[in-house]
Amino acid sequence: MQIKHKLILWFSSLVASILLLFSIYVYSTYASFRQRSIEDRLERKARVTEQLLTLRGSVAGSVITSMPEQVEFVYSPADSLIYASQATNDFVADSAFRQQVRRERLVRFQYESSDHMYPKDGVALTYAGVSPSPDGREYVAIATAYDQDGYQRQKNLRDLFVVGNVVAISLVSLLGYFFSRQALKPLNKLIDQINTPAASTLPFRLRPDNVHDEVGVLAQAFNDLLTRQERLVENQRSFIAQASHELRTPLTTIKGWLETSLLYDTDAENLKRGMTQAVIELDKLTALANGLLQLARIDGVDAQLDRQPLELVEIVLDAADTLGQQRAGQSLSVQLSDGVLEQPTPVMVLGNAHLLRTALLNLLDNAVKYSNGQPVTMCLEMDTEERARIRIEDQGIGLAPGEEEQVLLPLVRGSNVQSIGGFGIGLTLAHRIISLHQGRLQLRPRPEVGTITEVTLPLQNA
Repeated sequence: MQIKHKLILWFSSLVASILLLFSIYVYSTYASFRQRSIEDRLERKARVTEQLLTLRGSVAGSVITSMPEQVEFVYSPADSLIYASQATNDFVADSAFRQQVRRERLVRFQYESSDHMYPKDGVALTYAGVSPSPDGREYVAIATAYDQDGYQRQKNLRDLFVVGNVVAISLVSLLGYFFSRQALKPLNKLIDQINTPAASTLPFRLRPDNVHDEVGVLAQAFNDLLTRQERLVENQRSFIAQASHELRTPLTTIKGWLETSLLYDTDAENLKRGMTQAVIELDKLTALANGLLQLARIDGVDAQLDRQPLELVEIVLDAADTLGQQRAGQSLSVQLSDGVLEQPTPVMVLGNAHLLRTALLNLLDNAVKYSNGQPVTMCLEMDTEERARIRIEDQGIGLAPGEEEQVLLPLVRGSNVQSIGGFGIGLTLAHRIISLHQGRLQLRPRPEVGTITEVTLPLQNA
């Protein structure tokens, strides 16, 4: 069901419910008023009968009939009928009913009549009369009538409400249709813009009529999404182009060494040298392929990443120990700040141990690779009460100013590292892993002095 149809349905249902409740309230109020009015008139008739009996001792021929099918009865204290305005009547006041009237003194009632669709109304009351009974029993006067005019007005009111509600709901539905079309007009314009041929080419942006209403906010959010998608597409294109170039280079080198060995190398020594160079290039190609696969896996990781409470000190020491095994003889200093040591509980983060170790190991390996054997320092400290910071300092060649964000892109390396082997994957992989853990990676270059790499991670307690 379209939104405009839902709007029409909801709007019409709401108005119909309000009209129905209002109609029921008015109709029930009038019905109560009608019944109360006829009962009051019947009570007055019964009181007139009482007064005539009290003054004259008889009511025969004295009661004026002013209501349709009006009938009066009077029963003596001995419970015998002493007066009836008509010889026959469709209401029978049995002994039990008369006893009820004498107990309650005033009874209002209704009863069904076979000649009418609606019930008749009646009132019964008691009074002492001219000469009270020795045993304290009283006269019983009963008056009944059919409220023909009242019921007719009640029926007319009901018919008026039925017809009026049907007409009103139909009118509301029609107005709701035009209202929904007008309300959704800005949204329909955006849909028309999306369906144009221009929407299939980038860059494309939506142009709302009013940038401040809800549709304008939606269009702005959509445009922001398009901007991010364009950036992603551009990065993907750049990544594919750079990956193709990086893969082509070792393949071309391998092919060159093998062709040279096949064409010109005639002795075992030269063949061995050519094959060795080909194996070296194959190792580079394997490392590059593994790095690209790791990036692809990280890009596929989503919010379902298996996260566990981890001791950050243990992760840091484990990464430092792994680097020591891979690069024996490298000077690496690991420090824990006083803020970390003074924590009442271990510094805990929520994340994946393997991925965090991989990120820290890549950052340490980068620091060592570009330091030319100079010492590297890694320090774990408290950034705030809610975040911890890992700071890695090296004394290498550093980064050129303005390249801090650029080198985080895949297969992008600094402008001053041409003589040092690498593919530009390690920093990208570390950056994406840390971002996946809601952390932040920052590079602070110190030209010709080294680089400070800072990693901030949210603590589990926070």
